[in-house]
Amino acid sequence: MRNSNYFQLSVLVILAAITGCATNSGGNNPIAAVNQGLSTVEGAAQSGRQILNAGTAAATNPEGIAQIGLVDILTHRLGVSQQQALGGAGAIFQMAQSSMNPQAFSTLSRSVPGMSTMLGAAPSIPNLSSLAGSNSTLGNAAVLAASFKQLNLSPDMVGQFVPIITNYVSKTSGQATANLFQSALTSAR
Repeated sequence: MRNSNYFQLSVLVILAAITGCATNSGGNNPIAAVNQGLSTVEGAAQSGRQILNAGTAAATNPEGIAQIGLVDILTHRLGVSQQQALGGAGAIFQMAQSSMNPQAFSTLSRSVPGMSTMLGAAPSIPNLSSLAGSNSTLGNAAVLAASFKQLNLSPDMVGQFVPIITNYVSKTSGQATANLFQSALTSAR
């Protein structure tokens, strides 16, 4: 620990000297330059600690993935907006809900943070829903395609959303719930 402190102090002194030389143009206060250099280093160290702490929490904590959030994962991996991720996930969860046992969907809902927000963000397609019927595979696919079109997403994106959501459900709810979710989607599509 002592060597680490000496190393950090040495780096700070060198940084302060460099900053002081760069900003000291004949009579400026070298202490102010050192203070400015120290505050810059301190700010960078604090930002680095925050990033490391968030990464460590996500990697070591089973709920770490839940802290990241499904919407964040979808936006990052698929390059969609937050509203598109919310609505697309909500449409997929609505489709699963229509085919799942209410108790199983309740378990799923409790384990996915923000479920009610996602369900609420799903576009409503009343005409297609009534025409499709609850057991029509073609009709359910049409409902999802129409939902994604309302979100300015290609219907092909459904196939990109589903594996990410299923993986997320597996991490937050367990493999058994993920299997039920996947099965509900398969029977709904």
